[in-house]
Amino acid sequence: MSWIAELTSLIAGQVLTDDDARAEVSTDFGRVVERKPAAVVRPASARDIAATVKFAGRHSLLISARGCGHSQNGLSLSDQIVLDLRGLDRILSVNETRGQVTCQAGATWRALVNKLLPPGLSPPVLTNNLDVTLGGTLSTAGLGVASWRRGTQADHCLALEVVTGDGEIVQCAEGSELFDAVRGGLGRFGVITEATLELRRHKPRFRSFDLLYDDLDALLGDLKTLMNDERFDYLESWCVPLPQGLKKVDGQRQPFAQWFFPLHCTVEVEEMSALSASSTQEKLAGLHYYKHSHTEDGEIGEFFSRLDPLFHLWKTGGFWDCAHPWMECILPWSACALYIRQMTAQMQPQFLTGGHILLWPARGGAASVPYFCRPDEDYVMGLGILPAVPKHLLDRALPRLKQASQAATMLGGKRYLSGWLDFNAADWKTHFGGHWEKINELKQKYDPAGILGGFD
Repeated sequence: MSWIAELTSLIAGQVLTDDDARAEVSTDFGRVVERKPAAVVRPASARDIAATVKFAGRHSLLISARGCGHSQNGLSLSDQIVLDLRGLDRILSVNETRGQVTCQAGATWRALVNKLLPPGLSPPVLTNNLDVTLGGTLSTAGLGVASWRRGTQADHCLALEVVTGDGEIVQCAEGSELFDAVRGGLGRFGVITEATLELRRHKPRFRSFDLLYDDLDALLGDLKTLMNDERFDYLESWCVPLPQGLKKVDGQRQPFAQWFFPLHCTVEVEEMSALSASSTQEKLAGLHYYKHSHTEDGEIGEFFSRLDPLFHLWKTGGFWDCAHPWMECILPWSACALYIRQMTAQMQPQFLTGGHILLWPARGGAASVPYFCRPDEDYVMGLGILPAVPKHLLDRALPRLKQASQAATMLGGKRYLSGWLDFNAADWKTHFGGHWEKINELKQKYDPAGILGGFD
């Protein structure tokens, strides 16, 4: 009996080996790495996952857990076994009184938002793209435009069901070292199968103020003011190039741009009538923007899915099918102005066709997930260089992005681990810093055979 036939006999779910099933999970959103698995397992339960993990351990097979495959560096890929968790997508229970929900790990944030909108509930932090799974983003911590004061999605996780690397099904919560390891642990210590999350009551409507800055220092100063004053519920910003023409660089004429910085500030409201002209002026008082370009009102569900039209444009324009070696990092506030200026000075505007550069300001203490690494300052700046790169240009783009990653690290920044990483063992050690010894101890304890992949 082949190992695939043996595995098929052990689980209630499916073990697929046909070309279509294997090809579907052979790359991820990054489209930089390709690995076609020998088998795709679609488990029917956590017991199936445990049986598969134990089987893999006996046969020295590597496993990757996969939701919607939104990773950018092959994290959800394997040339041996891929666990496709999308079938474990049930929302198991909602407790409105306690403000909690329990879901299987393959449920998407969109499905959860749609379930919770009628009773007026939502997760405290939502990703910009709702079509990703709970298990996936909890495994990378999970950032959004409320993270500036509410931390990561993993900070609002109350309990987990996890299949460890030795095939045990474990219930864990705050105070458990496994709970801390798997939140932001990239699936390297165990596979999240269920999560209980904290919920909040949101207000039914929103107003967004679209502000434009032509001066980086003015933007950074205003962001600190807004975080201190807590005038808004959500903050999101960008770096946007306005092409200016061509200039000589090292003897060759190259495109260059003037950079602007849009800032969207959003507040939840019960009724739009609650925002009078005077209250609007108060919200924007003392800010140093170049232009107040637009004000948008709507239902809160529209805000949660506000980027859907942008993703639709990227898909219809073909950019969604490009490679996405996204370089995401968290910078110390003290270094972010220097980094942004140097990065934008070297960035040719056409590099961002079909993508953008995001800025996520945050309080340094907003997140408390132990192994979600970030600079130790009162304020930090999340920054993402998010291009869409045609495959034939990857060899030119990747060295630039690696240089941007190394520059962030040299300035005291930390990588956000959802993006494209070109890390070796020394890079991982630098990333985890004082946690490195504990990370290795946890890896040996919960995945002793190393079947869930490592940090090398």
